[in-house]
Amino acid sequence: MGTPHHALHRTVLAVDVSGFSRRSRNRQEEVRRGLYDALETSFAECGLDWSATHHEDRGDGVLVLIPPSVPKSRVVGALPHALAGELRRHNATRAEDARIRLRISVTAGEVQHDAHGVVGDEVNLAFRLLDSAPLREALDRAPGVFALIVSRRFFEDVIRDDPATDPDAYRRVEVGVKEFRGQAWLRAPEGGRPAVPPRPRRRAGHRRKRGRPGRPAAVLVLALLAAATATDAFAAVPVEVPPCATPVQLNVLTSAEKERVVTGVAVEFEKESREFTPHGCKGVSVQVTTGGSAREAADALSRGWQEPDHVPQGTEPHVWLPDASFEVAGVLAALEEGARLALDHRASIARSPVVLGASAELAERIEEDGREFSWPSVSQARLVEPDASSGAGLAAVAALAHAELGGVALDAPDAPLRLRGAARRTTDAPPCEGDVALVASEKVVADREDCRLLYPRGAGVALDHPFVVVERTDLPPNERRRRVVERFEEHLRSDEAQAAMRRAGFRAANGTPGLVGDPRARVPDEEVGVPDGEALHRAWEAASRPVSVALAADEAGAGAVAALERLLTPRDRLVRLPLAGGVLEDAVRAGAKVAVLVSAGPIPPVEPGTSAPLRVVAVGLFEGACAPTTALYSAARSHGGPCEEIGPQNALEGVARGVWGGMT
Repeated sequence: MGTPHHALHRTVLAVDVSGFSRRSRNRQEEVRRGLYDALETSFAECGLDWSATHHEDRGDGVLVLIPPSVPKSRVVGALPHALAGELRRHNATRAEDARIRLRISVTAGEVQHDAHGVVGDEVNLAFRLLDSAPLREALDRAPGVFALIVSRRFFEDVIRDDPATDPDAYRRVEVGVKEFRGQAWLRAPEGGRPAVPPRPRRRAGHRRKRGRPGRPAAVLVLALLAAATATDAFAAVPVEVPPCATPVQLNVLTSAEKERVVTGVAVEFEKESREFTPHGCKGVSVQVTTGGSAREAADALSRGWQEPDHVPQGTEPHVWLPDASFEVAGVLAALEEGARLALDHRASIARSPVVLGASAELAERIEEDGREFSWPSVSQARLVEPDASSGAGLAAVAALAHAELGGVALDAPDAPLRLRGAARRTTDAPPCEGDVALVASEKVVADREDCRLLYPRGAGVALDHPFVVVERTDLPPNERRRRVVERFEEHLRSDEAQAAMRRAGFRAANGTPGLVGDPRARVPDEEVGVPDGEALHRAWEAASRPVSVALAADEAGAGAVAALERLLTPRDRLVRLPLAGGVLEDAVRAGAKVAVLVSAGPIPPVEPGTSAPLRVVAVGLFEGACAPTTALYSAARSHGGPCEEIGPQNALEGVARGVWGGMT
């Protein structure tokens, strides 16, 4: 049965979400997450340690017992303001049926823990006040996010003579709920001034008398309280067996590729949490999300996961499990000093090499010993276009860049030209049919029965799946959650979780091959580093997007124009124009977004402005072509583009840099 503990004086805080039962199950879960986030954050903002409180989940509300060491005035002084701000922040980014409005009651007195939970007259009174008609009516009539009621004794002992608690914001009300009949003090929602006459002051020397319930009433209170401990006192649903504290909320942001296996591992971690908490209570609630896309999630982290990110990306994460370290590097580079988030980039929890998926027909032509291939052998194949918005897709782009450039050297003069050549071979046709190949992670290719899995000879690109801790810098450390994060990392590295990763097609953190796909799976001889994922994304986006371009060249530049046409796809649009004085306005009328001027000699002046935005790229094939006094330089400079002075043999490289070289 357990041993009862001595009674302790506690501040009792009870909250209840208005209209909770009328919502769908998904909305109820969203509201509960928002409620706990708001409570924990507002406690921290007021310098109160949430983990030091005893709190019990009540389905559509929470009972919180605050330690005696915490001044009561802080609970009703600072906390309501902080909580109102957090609730408004939550509501501003949620649909109507996911918004939170609270009824709140506060009492104080002796509370005792026994084998079945907490007992005490003040706990019982807190729930009677929470269910009272004046409090419900106050919230129904006002647009604020909460209405607060306190017991008569709490008001007289804590609030009345302390200006910091805003006593004039309260009005006296009569409460009658079940067996309780008496007075309480109601605070207008969010601190508004109630329209009531001022209270008379106590006469000097007058001593307040505190009433004591008669014995029959006290017996009835205890009997009803004993019944209430088995069920939710204001929702009529069973509650978790006390004295279980509220589970720590752990939000995990992961890549779409790992979502299924991470969710499964998280479920096991929740079960395991009962082993490291007293009384076998559930210690952790894990929410696994993927955000809008890996790139959008990384952008949200770079911004510090601000309020506008909550709707499209979901709840702010405590742990981030991206596909690759180059994604983390991009976020760290973007985070400014003093940002509200900090990242702790830790070691891998899994690995995935980037491989090639090919049809049996294509594999027969290009396969070498041991299911290997060389990149030059697939130069004539069409490739499924990678989704560069995901970490795994960006790694596939890195593999293509490495194949084309002999390394991920995006600053090479011919990088835009060669990346455009690779992008031109991409297609949206089904993978592993005919000559269509798929460049992707080992897991993705192994999951497709129609793809034969081939490994690149020599160096290759790999996903390292790091573990990243996301911490708020504008709040005091949450030691309870920090311990949970450490345990979650340990769990992901456990033999059981690593085996789950391998069953899902990933390699273990130490490189041990997965249990899905080719049993002869090999580790690449050398891994190609991707130092700047953001730069790679921009370069590939520029190389792969459709273009609408006008080309004007003299006779010497005609060869570059003809070569450029071979890099275009059916999605592109090319207009040829004479290299004359009105060429730029002609380009605008033709619908071009970019105009490329190629000349082996001086050209006549062109118009300084156009009737619509147009980017101009000038390529001069003679010495001094881009001197500040030339017409080529002036045309490019006045329209936001570069002027390049290069030899005729490099004309195509110059044109490709202008058209696909990372422009916005």
